[in-house]
Amino acid sequence: MKLRLLLLLLVGLLAGCGGGDGDGDGTEGDAGAKVFAEAGCGSCHIFSPAGSSGTVGPNLDETGTSFDRAVQQITNGGGGMPAFKDELSEQEIEDVARYVSEGGSATGGSGGSVVGPFRPDGTRLEGCLDTDCRRQAFGNIAYREGPKQALDLFGDKMADQPIEADCHRIAHTIGAASLEYHEGSVAQALAHGRATCWSGYYHGVVERSFVGSSRAQLPARTREICKDPDIRRTSFLAYQCVHGLGHGLMIHTGYDLPGSLKVCDQLETGWDADSCEAGVFMENVSSSYGIKSRWLRDNDLIYPCNTIAEKYKLYCYLMVTSRILEANDYDWAKTVSECRRSDRGWVATCFQSLGRDASGNSRQNVPKVLELCGLAGDMTRECIYGAARDITSNDASPRRAKVLCESAAQRFRDYCFEGIGTIIGGFHAYREGRRAACRGVTTRYFQDCARGAVAL
Repeated sequence: MKLRLLLLLLVGLLAGCGGGDGDGDGTEGDAGAKVFAEAGCGSCHIFSPAGSSGTVGPNLDETGTSFDRAVQQITNGGGGMPAFKDELSEQEIEDVARYVSEGGSATGGSGGSVVGPFRPDGTRLEGCLDTDCRRQAFGNIAYREGPKQALDLFGDKMADQPIEADCHRIAHTIGAASLEYHEGSVAQALAHGRATCWSGYYHGVVERSFVGSSRAQLPARTREICKDPDIRRTSFLAYQCVHGLGHGLMIHTGYDLPGSLKVCDQLETGWDADSCEAGVFMENVSSSYGIKSRWLRDNDLIYPCNTIAEKYKLYCYLMVTSRILEANDYDWAKTVSECRRSDRGWVATCFQSLGRDASGNSRQNVPKVLELCGLAGDMTRECIYGAARDITSNDASPRRAKVLCESAAQRFRDYCFEGIGTIIGGFHAYREGRRAACRGVTTRYFQDCARGAVAL
């Protein structure tokens, strides 16, 4: 009975950052499921991985907590819950915490969804002191007044450092709430969005569009979500939608990376599959909901890029430095060394990822980007290329990325403008539009930009 009370209180906690060490043999979920069953937790909770349908306690398919937070709460108690450090072994505590926090996964990703539909409440932005409060407050505005009002206010508040620092995940929440505002119409919600903060709004819309789909329905649902002609009118919007599918698949399969990639493979075109995979790997490294994927290893920061099939390596390596930097306390010199350990043929891609992180972590500060990329030595060129792409994508505009290219050493400028072209090319459906966009950016490096935009 104590364990049942424990789980009742535990799932009320807000999800935070963190997780296990990622180095398990896949047995923790089985052990956690056994304790869950033996304690009779299913009589109180809906939890699809356990096949339970109790309605007394919170619905575990729609709420959750991080592994670290769960372990701390179970061990030490607090907030009305007793400490269980003398009642359960350390292993039992970890098993139960992992089972609940990872959606019933036995191998770090084969369980149920970690999110449900956005649920409004009375939270207001005034007085918010933490990330969860701010995300909920912006979501409430989008749910009740529509995405324009929420995004307008979001833009006005971006000067506030805490909001800017969490802008991508706030944008996710605004997107999730806007899908509810538009009564589940993905096309309508995307049409009324913006690319603010690395297109987090779009990703939030798409990832929540899976809510209510069973595991068996995910492949068909994945093929359907982004088919609307209004979504396909530009490759940029289509990319954001299909990329969001990758986020959504990870979230709704309990972070099952191999399973998510297999669903991406079933999309109609290779471009769609690749774009979907990009979202899978981004969610694997930087969870939208504070869950540490089991497809990460603290003793091998390149993993899983160095073990997956060759066809998946591109987007894995384009995200890998986010994982490396977080694990080594943002030691950029050590991250450079880790990149040089990449698989043969993928070292340059790792340094493009470094440029993306140099852009993101400096808030697109050009002098700082160039300083950080300078640590890459003979790979500085690749780093600047990655940064130019990231700045253009974040802004949905080449304005600031052009400053980066013009500020870089002469020998790096052509490749930098090519990087800009790879992003702005996606804003236009036709070759002439892509060429016109490049002409608006540069005359001297027009051919390089057009090459990136596939407009030569």
